[in-house]
Order: sequence, then structure tokens, then C-alpha cells
Amino acid sequence: MKKSYIGILFLLLMIFGLFFATIASNGFCLGDYLLHKVGLKAWQNDEEKMGLRYTFFYGLLFVVIGWRGAVDCLKEDHPYLVRKMPGIFLALFIFIVPAVTEYTKNTYYSYQKGLNVVEYQAKESECNVNTEGEKQKVTGTIILTNHGKEELKVSIKLINNEFFIEDLALKDNNNQSVFVLQPEKKNCLDFNFLIDKGKGEFDSGNMTAPKIRLEQI
Repeated sequence: MKKSYIGILFLLLMIFGLFFATIASNGFCLGDYLLHKVGLKAWQNDEEKMGLRYTFFYGLLFVVIGWRGAVDCLKEDHPYLVRKMPGIFLALFIFIVPAVTEYTKNTYYSYQKGLNVVEYQAKESECNVNTEGEKQKVTGTIILTNHGKEELKVSIKLINNEFFIEDLALKDNNNQSVFVLQPEKKNCLDFNFLIDKGKGEFDSGNMTAPKIRLEQI
């Protein structure tokens, strides 16, 4: 019986390894968060999230150790469970872990304070630049989810040095640079303004997931 309990612990370690390395839709990863909390790097280049992703290897190690330990400890008393482990693993990997990771991400943001409650939906955001006479028109949409319970007022700056020679403060259709984030809601923030041609590196272009910086007003 004691061996069975140890086997269950190994099984839980395998499941934890899946959660540890899975990335949510916005790039949030429980493993990255935990590694940073204990002072370890999640990526070879942590600032730009480039190079080797150490979180993946830690997660893989947990899964391998958990799998082997579970099989060794459960094969005598629970052979049926051992035979079902590949199916359990696939169900966890494809359906359960991604859904729970998204829930964990939302819970994580809801317990933060200030601008840390704001989630940037980078993959859904875009920026377009077009020439209009002696000016360039900058348009697009930034998607921000405010997981907090209070309204936030923010200014947003584009910090893409490939397109612009300096950071640009976004402005809406009314030429206002302050955007209001409604609580517990995904906010679609449209921007539309003109800049001098000299501030843009190209006459026209578009980008998805533009780099931004938020400042609370």
C-alpha cells in the first residue's frame, strides 16, 4: 500500500511537470513565474525570452521522473492504471492542462496590484503606418484585459525601434492620450494619429504584437 501512495505522488509529479512548462495564450507560464520567484532563469536570455527555455527542460525532467516512478510503483498493485497512463497523459496534455493554465493565468493577474493586473493580448494587437502627404498616419488596436476590480487610466507608448526613431504616445480618434480600462473586461483600444515623416523609419508598414509600455495615470 505504501508503494501505491508513492506511485500516486510520482503521478502527481508528472502532472505538475505538464503544468510547469505549459504556456498560456498570452505567454504566461507557471514554471517561468516559479523559477523567477526563486531567483532562477527561465530562458537563456530572460529579458527577450530567447535562447534555451530552461522551463521546458525542468518540466520534461519532472514528467520523465514522475512517469518512470509511477510505472515502477504502480505496476504490481494497479496494472490497469499503468496501462491507461498514455491515454491519461494525452488527455491532460491536450485538454485539461491548457484549460487549467488559462484559469491559473487569470487568477494570477486578479491578485496583482496596479498595472500588474493588466494583461496585454499581444497576438490580437496590431499597428499600421501609412503615408499621408508630409505626415504619417499611425493606426491600430491594442487589446488589454483589466483583471482588477477597479477602472484604470493609462497612457500607452509604442517602443518599436524598427519602425520609429523614438517612443510614440498613442492617441485615440479624439486626440486623447489617456485610455480607460474597464474592470474585469477585455478592452479594445483603437488609436489613430499623425506623426512627422522623420519619426518613422519606413513610409508604410504594419506589425502584429507591437511592443508597448504602460504608464498609470
